[in-house]
Amino acid sequence: MRIGGSEKQPWFALLLAPFLILIWSSGCAGNGGNEYRLVFYSDRDGDADIYTMDTDGGDIRQLTNDPGRDYEAKASADGRSLVFGSQRAGGENGLLYVMNVDGSNVRQLTKADPGETVTDEYPDWSPDGQRVVFQHTTKKGDDAPESDLWLVDVNDGSLTQLTNTPGIWDSTPAFAADGQSVLFESNRNGGDFELYRLRLDDMQLTRLTESKGIETEAKESPDGQQIAFASQRDGDFDVYLMNSDGSDPRPLTVNDAADRCPQWSPDGKRISFISDRDGNLEIYMMNADGSDQLRLTNSPGSDEVPDWITVH
Repeated sequence: MRIGGSEKQPWFALLLAPFLILIWSSGCAGNGGNEYRLVFYSDRDGDADIYTMDTDGGDIRQLTNDPGRDYEAKASADGRSLVFGSQRAGGENGLLYVMNVDGSNVRQLTKADPGETVTDEYPDWSPDGQRVVFQHTTKKGDDAPESDLWLVDVNDGSLTQLTNTPGIWDSTPAFAADGQSVLFESNRNGGDFELYRLRLDDMQLTRLTESKGIETEAKESPDGQQIAFASQRDGDFDVYLMNSDGSDPRPLTVNDAADRCPQWSPDGKRISFISDRDGNLEIYMMNADGSDQLRLTNSPGSDEVPDWITVH
């Protein structure tokens, strides 16, 4: 569901600062020793394109530059591929594409049938990198749009429909840490949107939240123990954390702005998110307990939906 439309530690000594920073961020050899980068989309240059940057907000690189809108990129677990939505094919359709992490080798993953308008969005990779779950919204003529969850095989393009709920809005899917279930939001029980878990082996559905206000954008921690999500239960959107069974929800952010789109770092230590607390949508980062909330971007446009890339 579309709602509207993320320093470090003190230095011990000045002379030791460069060495300490190198140790703190060291990982794979590429990208100046950084272990992770962030991928996001932004309209900072006039229309929405895909960008990457270091986790301190530096070294911003533009990956796409197409007249159509490119949006909501997600990185595969191995850090080699990105799946994203795009209107580059022309018209009103938004379809899914896959490309290398450097922006090369773009190929189309989904397509639209004649006579319907399609928006494929909120893609998320399975942990093994073989499938992508996504929100598939269709509209035919003057009919109301329908939104359901689908899977697409990234190797052969074969599709599997996961939900079929006419008149109901199922959206913002994400794979659980073990790849055996999918988290998503739905208004299938009437009223506001709540969070659910759909087990893929037997299609068993479990409701995770029950509150006033919209619950959305659930992401399970890499260890499968917790879920970060955005909630409107207290009047405006904040990032919350709960146990993976839906128990013990508690806020990580508390302010009068809209904080949304949480995403775990692959090591489970940090969470990226977006916020308009400083006037427009920018990318922020915090520790997994909500501490040390840091702003990473500062552009006149909107910077949105950050995800983590493991650097090689």
